[in-house]
Formats: sequence, C-alpha cells, structure tokens
Amino acid sequence: MKKILNIAVLMLLATGAFAAGSQEDGTKTIVFADNNYDSIQVHNRVAAFILENGYGGYHAEYVPGDTIPLINGLAAGDIDIYMESWHENFQDVYDEVTGSGQVVNLGPNMPPAPQGWYIPRYMVEGDPERGIEPMAPGLQSVSDLPQYWELFRDPENPDKGRILVGPPGWAATGLSQEIMEENGLYDTYTDFLPGSGTALAASMVSAYEQGEPWVGYYWEPTAIIGRLDMVMLEGSEFPPTSVDVLVNSSVVEEDPQLTEFLENYSTSLAQNNQMLAALQEGDLSYQETAIYFLNEFHDTWTSWVSDDVAARVDAALAEL
Repeated sequence: MKKILNIAVLMLLATGAFAAGSQEDGTKTIVFADNNYDSIQVHNRVAAFILENGYGGYHAEYVPGDTIPLINGLAAGDIDIYMESWHENFQDVYDEVTGSGQVVNLGPNMPPAPQGWYIPRYMVEGDPERGIEPMAPGLQSVSDLPQYWELFRDPENPDKGRILVGPPGWAATGLSQEIMEENGLYDTYTDFLPGSGTALAASMVSAYEQGEPWVGYYWEPTAIIGRLDMVMLEGSEFPPTSVDVLVNSSVVEEDPQLTEFLENYSTSLAQNNQMLAALQEGDLSYQETAIYFLNEFHDTWTSWVSDDVAARVDAALAEL
C-alpha cells in the first residue's frame, strides 16, 4: 500500500503539484483523494469547480487509489481532502489518524448510508403503467419472506427461494447470512452469492426490466437505486454507515475559508442517487456529472457559499 501511495505522490511531484502547494502564479494546489468509486469522484469535482471558479486562487489535483493508501496519504499531508469517508469500513485506521490529530472530520457529506435487502416496489403495489399486478401485497419485512418463497424460486434448488446476499468476500455478505440464520430463512431460501458487484447489479436490473420478483442486498447512494423504484425490507437494515468529509489538519490550521466551505458541504441521499443515475444513464464523465449536480441542485450548493461566490460559480456555469 505504501508503494502505491509513494508512486502517486511521485506522479504529483513530476507534474509540479503537491498537497497544500502553490503554483507560480500563487494559486494554491488542493489535492483530493480520488477513490475508485463514482460518488466521491463526482463530489471531488463539484467541490473543485466551486473552489476554482467561485473562490479563485485554488487549483485542484486528484490522486487515484484505494481507501487505505489514500487515508494514509491524507494523514501524511500528501493529500488535503477526502470528500467521502465511509470510515466504519476502516474504523481502526480512522481512529488512529483522527486520534493523532493528523486528520480532522468536518462533518457529513450526506446522511448515514443505508444498506439492506431490497425488493421492487411493484411486487407490493403493482405498476399499472407496466401492467404489473401486486405479487406480494403483504411483503413488508424479512419475517414475511417465508410465505412468498415460491416467487423467488431458486432455479438450481426449486424447492426453495433465492436471496442474493452479496458477492464472496464482502462484509455485507456475511451480515446477510447472519440475518438469514437469525430469521430461520434457510428453511425456505438459499443464499446466493453472485460472482461480483457487477453481477449483483445486473441481476437486479434484469429482474426489474422484466417485471419479475427479486430480493437481495444493495446499498445507497447508487445509480441503480436512483434509477429503479426499490424498497428495503424491514428487519434487513444494516447499521447505517457515516459518510463524512475528512481533511488533513493543515487545512483547518491554515485555510479557514476552505474549512468553512467543506463544513457547509452537505447533500442528501436522494440527490446522490439522482446524480449517479444521471452519470450512468447519460454516460457522463465525472466532470460532466459535477456540472449536472451544480445545475440541478442550485439551491443546495448556493447555501454552502456566500452570494458573491455563488455569482462567480453561476457565471462560470453559464460559459460552459
């Protein structure tokens, strides 16, 4: 992991950029942790567009990588901002870097992210526009699943239903299996492990497009939940995960303007689902999705900044 981080830092040095550094014109370089999932990469570019065009004097750079190397880089001061920290997933590392004072939590980017088992809403309520009648009008919770197992029949084990619990190796998969055990669901269901997150998503989309039953693990915010009308079953909820903005302590100590902006930065789960759906459906780049966010949720981001900053950002958007 250290080798990966060192390579990323050397690449920044080669291009003349470094965390909290300055360019020849006096512009301050701000380095974002560009983790390998969609939502953080969009948020990085939303924040960067506002900083570069609204405040001025900032230049954004992005370091790609995985969670732990990037968090270690944030603690070391090689990275300035981590826009979307799901730190319950790396609690020990998070506790170490925040406890030492190297990293500061500036508050939530979005509300705690839900995870659990979802079904299509049309299973309960029907969908007249698609000609779908309610299949399981009483299906509201995990405890209701045994009476509806035939709807989810497992083609490989037709005497039982199938619950897609998550891919092998995911922490969520083990938690789903615990839910099955605690609720006695192994009597009527098998736990199916799709080979990857992509396969899990494809299974949901395929069933939804055909108006068929589906039950399995998923989470928000995601493009799929933004596109499809899914509902979570009661009793399947995982502990919600915090999604916060972290910075290197030098940001707080040296740049109150930037600190205040990031403290104000706050979005909703619905907005994140919508922007990720736009990313996928429109085949947009992360930068294009950031522009979509700024145009679509104008009242949200203007509440983070002063009127003067908002006016400059609006002017920059108008020129695109």
